[in-house]
Amino acid sequence: MKSSPTCIAILLCAILMGQSQKEIDSIKKELANPQGSDKKLKLLDDLYSYYLFQNLDSAGLYKNQLLTEATRTNNSSKKLSNVYNSVSRYYYYSGQLDSSMYYVEKATDIANDTKDYHLLSDLYRKLSILSVSNHDFKNAEEYILQAIKHAESANDWKLKASSTLVLANQFFRQNKYDLAIKRYLEIDLLYNKYDNPDRNLGLVYQNIALIYVNLNNPKSLTYSDKSKKLFESLGDQEGINYSYIIRANYFEGIRDTLNQTKNLREAVVRYRKSNDLVNKSDALLRLSGVYINQNQLEAAKSLMEEVENSMREIQPYKELKSRFHFVQGKAFLKEKKYYDSRLAFETALKTLGDEDSRYTDEWSLGSINGLAQSYAGMGNYQEAYSYQKQFISIQDSVLKNNKEKITRELETKYRTEQKEQEIALLKSQNELAEQQKRNQRNILMGGLAITFLGGTFLFLMYRNRQKTNKRLKELDEAKSNFFANVSHELRTPLSLIQGPLEQQLENSDLSKEHKKNLAIAKKNTERMATLVDQLLDLSKLESGFYKLKVSEGLLSTFLKSQAESFLFSARKKSQQLNIAIAIDENYHWYDTDILQKIVSNLLGNALKYSPEKAEITFRAGLRQGILSLSVHNTGISLTDEELKEIFNRFHRSHKNETGTGIGLALTKELVGLHKGNIKAESDTNSVTFHIQLPIHEAAFKTEEKATHPEPVPTKEIHQDNIIGGTGNAKTSTIESNEDKDIILIVDDNEDLRTYVSSIFDTAYNIVTAENGSIGFQKALKHIPDLIITDLMMPKGDGLKLTENCKTDDATSHILIIMLTAKAGDENRLEGLETGADAYLTKPFNNKILRQTVENLLESRKKLQKRFSQEIVLTPKEISIGSYDQRFLESLQNVLDNQLVASDFNTEAFAKALGMSRMQLHRKLKALTGQTTTEFIRSQRLKLAASLLQKSDVNISEIGYQVGFNDHSYFTKCFRETYGASPTEFSKKEPS
Repeated sequence: MKSSPTCIAILLCAILMGQSQKEIDSIKKELANPQGSDKKLKLLDDLYSYYLFQNLDSAGLYKNQLLTEATRTNNSSKKLSNVYNSVSRYYYYSGQLDSSMYYVEKATDIANDTKDYHLLSDLYRKLSILSVSNHDFKNAEEYILQAIKHAESANDWKLKASSTLVLANQFFRQNKYDLAIKRYLEIDLLYNKYDNPDRNLGLVYQNIALIYVNLNNPKSLTYSDKSKKLFESLGDQEGINYSYIIRANYFEGIRDTLNQTKNLREAVVRYRKSNDLVNKSDALLRLSGVYINQNQLEAAKSLMEEVENSMREIQPYKELKSRFHFVQGKAFLKEKKYYDSRLAFETALKTLGDEDSRYTDEWSLGSINGLAQSYAGMGNYQEAYSYQKQFISIQDSVLKNNKEKITRELETKYRTEQKEQEIALLKSQNELAEQQKRNQRNILMGGLAITFLGGTFLFLMYRNRQKTNKRLKELDEAKSNFFANVSHELRTPLSLIQGPLEQQLENSDLSKEHKKNLAIAKKNTERMATLVDQLLDLSKLESGFYKLKVSEGLLSTFLKSQAESFLFSARKKSQQLNIAIAIDENYHWYDTDILQKIVSNLLGNALKYSPEKAEITFRAGLRQGILSLSVHNTGISLTDEELKEIFNRFHRSHKNETGTGIGLALTKELVGLHKGNIKAESDTNSVTFHIQLPIHEAAFKTEEKATHPEPVPTKEIHQDNIIGGTGNAKTSTIESNEDKDIILIVDDNEDLRTYVSSIFDTAYNIVTAENGSIGFQKALKHIPDLIITDLMMPKGDGLKLTENCKTDDATSHILIIMLTAKAGDENRLEGLETGADAYLTKPFNNKILRQTVENLLESRKKLQKRFSQEIVLTPKEISIGSYDQRFLESLQNVLDNQLVASDFNTEAFAKALGMSRMQLHRKLKALTGQTTTEFIRSQRLKLAASLLQKSDVNISEIGYQVGFNDHSYFTKCFRETYGASPTEFSKKEPS
């Protein structure tokens, strides 16, 4: 019964909303200081259950806390199973059925060890219901049989009745009426045995009545009356009201229009009083259909308007929407508005989707017949014949279900007929058999002739097709080469256009109007550059040069980082971007470059073509090694014709928008290269793209795996207290290996910090911070070699962090990369002017990020190498930027005044510069590649080398003059550094 789920949802909501806001505030207050983990779990579950029907976003927050608390502590199997069972409800009510199934399965796996039969029965019942939603009837039946078995073990007859009702409804849905009635009667016996009737028994009677309606059996009225009496005793108005719908259905089947109309009118009156908009709309549609059949079109239109108004106030289920368009089509057909009726019937079928049962009811079957009549009225007899043929075929298959019953009736009839009739029947059958033999011979001869002619025709067609395919292949190759050549040629003039434009835009004397025009030109050159890149990618795909290279990576954090990089653009356009990723934090196999382009193209298109204040939802889920992605955006829609063409090159669905139509064609090619599939669907106010990609290792060949896969971290991540931050904030700290460079990652998004860390944590020591303020404190503490920071963060953004680091002597040398979603040359310029060494925009390519880091650190190592190899090179000559100048001047001043003192050591050096020993050690290591002790010694030796190149020096006193107390130690160090003794070095010609 269609109204049953709605009623159950409303009942649950009413129960849960029984808690007052005062009680909820009390629970929140108690949650601030719970007494033990068990108490905290209960409080979190109470809040989660309350918000589940109030606000799904709030429920989602408490759901996450509930999961964290349950997995953090050593809870019993039963408690953990109950938590997973509870969490599954959130995903069910938010429409994420795969995730709901995942948590119910986890709960079931754990519960199997507890022998809690009540819990197991409930879990298997839910698995069955979810399987039905996915049209997996085989598993649904197996699950519900398990639920019944566990209900029997628990000795709970009501639990058994509830589970049996689910099984019976599955048989009913599949038109297995005999099996369904058998199970319904089992439930009836249970209730009679325990004499405790409730609403479920009323539903049983109604479903039996509906089965008899389909068989035109008057028992339908008997069971409808039984259900009505039971619901009256329970005071259940919804059950009473639906009894009139069942009676109307029965009278419709036996073509008693008077009684059908009478019961439908009574149902409408009752539903109007109860303000049940869903069931009222259903009853009105049925009554409208009756009026249309009686040519009372004005009365039907009046009811249809009432239905349309009601549907605006609710979220109608798809069967109701389909029925509305079916009745609408019937009205248009009566008015001979054949084009409008065709659209209405097509919409009725399309709304149902790919349901297994879409053609088995009167509404969808009637829509197919309506399409046949519509096309006939339009004069398109070919389409009319096609739909009429389809209608007859489906109708025959439905009638075939009654074949066994009809056969039994015929056999009984034949047994009672007289002998003469049997002889006459046999004689006619023999004559018919002879005629069939003659017909078969004729058909065989004709078939041979047709086969010969058909074979000759097919051979000629095959030969011509081979020639055509060869020619098409040549044309395709020529086209691909043309695109590749043109794309390459376009790069040079684009650069020559963009350069002067940028130069002119920097002119302060330029008028506002001219700047506006030049900015438009510059924006379009950037769009054209993107188009060139897309053309090149398409060309590489067609020519086979674009190869799939998968590697292991943190898929969840990768997708989050890609999707969240569009949040800034969405906010800029006043759009709401929702991100729902239900993937475990494990490593999976995928091509980062391809997946990044797929996500960027789809989200970029969604933001571009959706109006302001539209809602865009990005979902990602994982099931059996298959990644499911979807991008849903509101505010726009596409016709069936546009959906068919949407992935074709240069096709533009949005005629009033700029675009080339290459992005989606490229996306489809990339999805195919990754062994996946993509499809698009649309309704009246939204468009959704669905993608499925394999991400398990077995799906890819050896040559499709990257030679250097994504690093998989194997070291343990420790916790480190944050200076100036809260004690419980999560940060990963450095490993004890001092040979590795240190990278500080600063971002307010924890998932992005985790993902970027995973890119570098095998080759570098990693420190993380959640905002610019904490990041600067971490930079002072650890003196990293390089910082990767977001631009927009609370408590100190990336620009402030860069400014603080570059103006502090201890950190001015640190290399900084800005990684942000705030694109645009003006933002890039601001970052670089503040002192950033590189500026990358999100979504980013991890290979480009890794290479940028390696290049910057390599340039620093080359400077260190030069400093260590030059015979005489002062610290000032190793400056890599203006921010280091002040520090190096101070350092040079200290060296000039104190280097020659024999008691000048690392402590004195650090104190003179106002730094800690560690800070000075890390800074000198970064600039020169030497420790503080090695640096002091090298400076003394360089000073000695400078003195030895003068002709008037006393070689025996040189060591003492530059700070060495032991002459033999000085000679040993000098020989190790310059490959000669001081005496030998002094005799060399100065270079």
